[in-house]
This record gives sequence, structure tokens and C-alpha cells, in this order.
Amino acid sequence: MKKRLIIILSLFVILTICVLLDVTGVVDYNVYNLLSTNRIDFLTTCANVVTSLASSEAIIIITLVLIFLLNTNHERIFVIINTLISAGIIILSKNIFLRERPLIGSELLSSYSFPSGHSLIATTYYGFLIYLLRRSKCKEEYKVIGTTFLTTLIVLICLSRLILNVHYVTDVVGGVILGLIILLVLIYFFEKTFKPKEKEKPLLKTLSYGFNGIFYTLKHERNMVIHFLVMILVIIAGIVFKITFVEWGVCFVLFALVLSLELMNTALENVVDLVTEEKKAKAKVAKDAAAGAVLVAVLFAVIIGISIFLPRLLEL
Repeated sequence: MKKRLIIILSLFVILTICVLLDVTGVVDYNVYNLLSTNRIDFLTTCANVVTSLASSEAIIIITLVLIFLLNTNHERIFVIINTLISAGIIILSKNIFLRERPLIGSELLSSYSFPSGHSLIATTYYGFLIYLLRRSKCKEEYKVIGTTFLTTLIVLICLSRLILNVHYVTDVVGGVILGLIILLVLIYFFEKTFKPKEKEKPLLKTLSYGFNGIFYTLKHERNMVIHFLVMILVIIAGIVFKITFVEWGVCFVLFALVLSLELMNTALENVVDLVTEEKKAKAKVAKDAAAGAVLVAVLFAVIIGISIFLPRLLEL
């Protein structure tokens, strides 16, 4: 690991020196001129789609999905760390080297050119996903398919930056090399900090428990059904009367409060019944207090609802 890191780091230093001294200028300009004078609309469209998979918006969305799909918190944390570190190094390196973008690219983007941020993030982010996939316990054929797909995606994202004429070829190579350096360091610390333990349940599995509780309460508690029906009616009324964004926020906070308290009330009632089947004064107090909490939330929700919708009804 250390030898590979030193070799790749040396390559990046050499490439950076060559770029700053304009030693690579002939290669860069020849490739740029070749692609800019032979532009094909179909390829440009495809390149725009592919390159968007390394945009900040796409990475955020994919990260949110992975938070639910990954098996351990360790993996989730390092995926997020990977994203933050890569973004920080992209901003820092571009503002250190200050290389201007190609002529066509400068019309589209105002940031600096070296190294290519999309190439770097593709290498670090999707490269780390390849690493996680290879160390997972899924079937080998799935590993091969996933690795092939992600590797192809990295290559296509790098090529898309050249097809779109927003980078020189050395920008892309620099982005890949710097991305590999970050990736190797992340993998090193991931393995150093990883402590094997009993496999954590996938987040989607734990979320299913919550949905089971909601469905149980809807099936067995009449008040929960009433709360849901009232919520639907309020949403319809909000759409009809075109309430403001702030009023929508207030309504949804109240929905969450009332429904959550009803769920807690159901949980507490079941716990009390599990502990004792006898009629005891303290058990009654516990159940009544929980029901009272729901009632208080409902009363305040009704008052706030009236204050929102009554003026609009009077205007009719």
C-alpha cells in the first residue's frame, strides 16, 4: 500500500510540474483541437448525461441512497468522509494551480481546470464503492458485474470531460492520479479503524420495524385512523385554500406530533398490559397520562388549524 502510494504520488508531482511548465502543452492542445473540431451532437448529449453522474447533486443523492443500503455505520461514515475530503481537495488544488480552462470550456465553467474535479470524484467515490463491493459477501458474479460497471463508469466520466471540451487531457489524468492517492489513503484508514463485530442490520430492515408499528396502530387503534383521515382532509384543504409555505410547515409539524404521540400511547398501553393484566391504579395513571398527552397535542392542533383556515372560510 505504502509503495503504491509513493509511486502514484510521485507521478502526480511529475505531472503537475510538467503542466505548470507547459511541457504537456503540445499534447493538450492537439487532443483539445481534435475533439473541438470534430464535435458530434449525439456524443455531446451522451457526455452530458454521463458527466452528471459525478456532479455534486448526483453524489449527494447516491450517498443518501447508500446510507440505507450499506450494512455498517463504518461504511456509511467513510462514504461521507470520502465525499467531503474529495470536494475539499478539488477546491484547494484548483485554487493552488490556477490553470485556465480550454477556450470552449471557459465559456461553460468559471472554475479552474487542473485537476479535473469530475475525474477525481469519479475515481475516489466510485472507486471506494468498488472496494466495498469487493470486500462484501455477495456472490462473485455480482462482484464482477458491479466492478465492471463502476470501472466503466469512471472511464466514461473521464472521457466525457474531454468530449465536452471543458478540460485538457492532463487535467483528467491529474484528476485520476490525485483521486487514486485519496482513495488509497481512505482505504488504508478504513482498514485500520475497522473493527470486526456482529453484522449490523441494514438500515432498511430497521426502518421496516417502524412501518410495522405504524400499520399495527392503524389496524388496531381507532384514534390513529381518525388522525390520518383528519390529516388527509387538512392537506386537501391546504391545497384548495392555497395556504403559505410557513403554514404548511406548521401543519406538518402538528401532523408529526399528534401521530407520534398516538404511536407512543399505543406502545405504552401494550407495555403496561404486558407487565400486568390486573387493574392497578398506577397502570391506569400511566395509560391516562399517555392518552392525555395525545389529547393536549390534538387540542392545540385544532386551535392552530382553526386560526389558519377560519379566516379563509369567512372570505368565501
